[in-house]
Amino acid sequence: MKAIKDAEYLKFCSMLGSNIRYCRLKTGQPQKVLAAHIGVTFQNIQKYEVGKIIPSAFRLKVIADYFKVKTDDLLDPSFIHRSTVGNEVLDAAPTMEAVNVNLQS
Repeated sequence: MKAIKDAEYLKFCSMLGSNIRYCRLKTGQPQKVLAAHIGVTFQNIQKYEVGKIIPSAFRLKVIADYFKVKTDDLLDPSFIHRSTVGNEVLDAAPTMEAVNVNLQS
């Protein structure tokens, strides 16, 4: 059976990979540590994070348990935003227009 890789599927893979990468970076773990914990190579972690491949249901559960999040969180497109609201200053970052005005002054 041939896998269907339409735009929606690719968007999902990218979102899932971004959520995995966010959790890994938030905890300061290198790809090799996560890979060893879930039983894959660090190259697989790289592919998960860029959305080239997706982890199996079992590995997704192991990843979620490792980062102490729910699998639903990893599958949620708004997970990163929900996790950073109030904890980050990204929303208050100056706009490019404000930076350009300051540089011209």
